[in-house]
Amino acid sequence: MMNDTLNKVKFPAIGLIVAGVLNAICGIYFVASALIQYSAGALNRSFSMDSERIGFYIGFWGTAALGILGFLVAPIIIYGAIQMLRGRSFGLSRTAAILAIIPLTSCCFVIGIPFGIWALVVLSQPDVKSLFRGEISQPQLYPPQPPPNW
Repeated sequence: MMNDTLNKVKFPAIGLIVAGVLNAICGIYFVASALIQYSAGALNRSFSMDSERIGFYIGFWGTAALGILGFLVAPIIIYGAIQMLRGRSFGLSRTAAILAIIPLTSCCFVIGIPFGIWALVVLSQPDVKSLFRGEISQPQLYPPQPPPNW
């Protein structure tokens, strides 16, 4: 019973870990790209029209802000998914799933949305809630014993 319940949370949790890692990588890329552009003097360039200047600044600062936000949220998603794999911290597991779904907090929301929704569906099941409440005992960390007639 308990192994079946842990298997239910396994794949959505792994998907959230992948989404979190990709989110961190994208966040680093966006921030590094903004820093390289800034150091190259991209903010000092001249524009022919005000709309071009406004669009550039919105794109530059928006990308940098989303990169920073994604990089800061990624560890929460990853840690919450790891706790979900272990059947611990229901609130943090749920928070990780929700953060993976929100496009502004996740650069890789295309991956995060399906796994986040799957995780929320699995976390709402009664047997999974029982696992997180401790009503179902955690598995032992060593492998099972072979059958007696083996």
